[in-house]
Amino acid sequence: MPIVFQQDRKRNKQRNWSPKVLLVEGPDDCHVIASLSQAHKIPDVFDICDCGGSPEVIKQLNALIAQSDPPKIIGIVIDADDPSLDQKWTSIRDKLRNNHGYQLPIKPVVEGTLIRGNNDLPDLGFWLMPNNQVTGKLESFCAELADPASLAFSKHCVAAAQEQNLTTFKPVDLEKAIIHTYLAWQDEPGYPLGKAITAQSLRPETPIAREFTNWLTRLFVTDS
Repeated sequence: MPIVFQQDRKRNKQRNWSPKVLLVEGPDDCHVIASLSQAHKIPDVFDICDCGGSPEVIKQLNALIAQSDPPKIIGIVIDADDPSLDQKWTSIRDKLRNNHGYQLPIKPVVEGTLIRGNNDLPDLGFWLMPNNQVTGKLESFCAELADPASLAFSKHCVAAAQEQNLTTFKPVDLEKAIIHTYLAWQDEPGYPLGKAITAQSLRPETPIAREFTNWLTRLFVTDS
């Protein structure tokens, strides 16, 4: 299983960076990816860094690329919900072009974007949650791992609770409320997302899970 660590935010760096590192927004991303990597038997050749938020992921990416001895490969997993996938991707593409000379496609690649570095720049990989095609987040991705009938009823229950003014969550957290309602009904209720994958409450063999782990393999294992 990949090593998971937190970014040293005070110094904006981490000692002894792995040659292959995956930057993510938070602890749930770390544990979901680690659990999927274990389920799909991805070799333990990369580390996962919890950067503490979407802006921090981009800051850390720029800092690593600018190092005199950057990692060989840097992967990015980031939510595409602030405010939309297109705007998030355009912002990333423009910053990397202007700051480092990378040429990214106009749209994210559906199977996950891979960019070959040059002039001693690291190779880069990008996965925008949930599927590189629509606006969403980690919980949107995990919803695709849930049993469809149970998830549909979870949506119905959350909607009913909203209609009766029984909820206080913000609209932006609707998908989080739905997936955690679903998890509350499973064996060992309330598992966090990563542990729910290990327990098979969220299924690691769904098409989107295979797409994602194939991207990880192409990025870090085959170095495509």
